[in-house]
Amino acid sequence: MQRKKSNPFAEFDRLTSEIEEMFFRFYGGPRLRMMKGGAFQPLADVFISRESKAVIVKLEIPGIKPGDVRLSLQNKTLTIEGVRYDSQKEGDKVYQQMEIDYGPFKRRIMLPVDVDVASARAEYHDGFLTIELPVAERRRQAVKVPISIRNRKDG
Repeated sequence: MQRKKSNPFAEFDRLTSEIEEMFFRFYGGPRLRMMKGGAFQPLADVFISRESKAVIVKLEIPGIKPGDVRLSLQNKTLTIEGVRYDSQKEGDKVYQQMEIDYGPFKRRIMLPVDVDVASARAEYHDGFLTIELPVAERRRQAVKVPISIRNRKDG
């Protein structure tokens, strides 16, 4: 029976992988986007409620004041824009870990159906913005189309 040779560089490979992962998390993930001036995107759930017959959009925006958020709807696209400010003053900070996104955000959500914008409601509670957009009623009544009669001249 032959003895399995151990890899003398296995521990070095493991350490290299951990360092690469750390650099990716710090420089290659959300931080890189923020350092380049990009906007973050809050998480969202979008579903149709059978009970209320409405499209529900629920956005996770803790730490953002409702007055710092704007909603608009155009061509079945809901746009949610806002800003999350860092409440602590800038200064001599040396971060050990930085995972919370600050700055502007913008989410565009394609709605699956036409909605009644006039009846839309939005509510902010415990860090969640819930937007309720009632599904637009379709006309179910038959529409009568008149038929006009045009006289032809017999030649």
